Amino acid sequence: MLRIPGEGDVTAPLMAPLQKVGFAEKEADSRGEKRTRRKRKRKAKYAEVQGWDVGSGTWRACRKKGKRVFGTIAFWVLSIGAIFSFAFFMLKEHKAKAADPIAEEVDGRDEPVRVPLLLPDGEMEVAIELPEAMRRSEVEFLELAKPLAEKFLAATDVDQILPLVSNLEGVKGKIPDHYPDGKIEPTGLSKFNSTGNVSYKDSFAAVTILTSDFEQKQIAFIDGEDGLKIDWESWVGWSEMSWDEMIETRPSKPILIRAMLKWIDYYNFAFSDESKWRSYRLVSPDGEHMLYGYVDRNSPLDQKMRPGEPTATVAVTLKIHFPEGEAAGKQVVISEYVSDGWVTIGERE
Repeated sequence: MLRIPGEGDVTAPLMAPLQKVGFAEKEADSRGEKRTRRKRKRKAKYAEVQGWDVGSGTWRACRKKGKRVFGTIAFWVLSIGAIFSFAFFMLKEHKAKAADPIAEEVDGRDEPVRVPLLLPDGEMEVAIELPEAMRRSEVEFLELAKPLAEKFLAATDVDQILPLVSNLEGVKGKIPDHYPDGKIEPTGLSKFNSTGNVSYKDSFAAVTILTSDFEQKQIAFIDGEDGLKIDWESWVGWSEMSWDEMIETRPSKPILIRAMLKWIDYYNFAFSDESKWRSYRLVSPDGEHMLYGYVDRNSPLDQKMRPGEPTATVAVTLKIHFPEGEAAGKQVVISEYVSDGWVTIGERE
């Protein structure tokens, strides 16, 4: 029977006191858990650390992830390198194209037009008899020509070049038009007679020079009544009308121009009949403008105009006009072949 404790009796405890239970290293507790929570916490902590920031023990634990990280870095480094290489190549190509004169593609077969010399290199290498006007030794000629070229290429205004040019009466009105403000941007001379060859033709001699910008050009000298002078018209590629004005006004009467000519196949609009016309590309001396010129196929003019090689670009002096009734386009009729070069002794005015 249940007895109610009396006064002075010791009452038994209602609950056993709590005791701290210890577990072995790998022994499971009564709740089925192992004493491994602390180790898992450490592993989680290490997993958050990048492989290149930890010690050797942790690096081994993270080496798989480190390989993935390394592969990602290598991929991006190679990608960025490829992008910079491509950008550098495109920039180089752009600069190269910017340095060249205009390049007009026709049927994908045309080559860029480059400024030709007054006389072909092959012709300069051929020894010929000097014309009457140049009957002097080459040494004597060069001694006179070099200081003349130096003064001419260093000139900064019109007054300085007038005493140096040939056919002064003929060019006295042309030079001020070419330099409206009277000022000249000096070309400068880096090397005179850079090829070591002097070319003689008709009544003039041509010498190759390097400008201060290391551009190769030829300069023509004419020996006349007033001594040895420079042919200014061929040097600047003078035309009777500027190419800007010519393209805008479209003159229907023949005008004299100096241009770079190349034989091409381009037949369109009013000149679409290939059996009737022969087509040529004409580029301005500064390389900024381009026209298509046409002559009657197999005519004497056509025979005279054809360059020695179909792919050759040559300097020529021509007379051209725009077809009447055509309000637009860059097609012209070539009416006269004046000279195979830019020196036109017989056309002096």
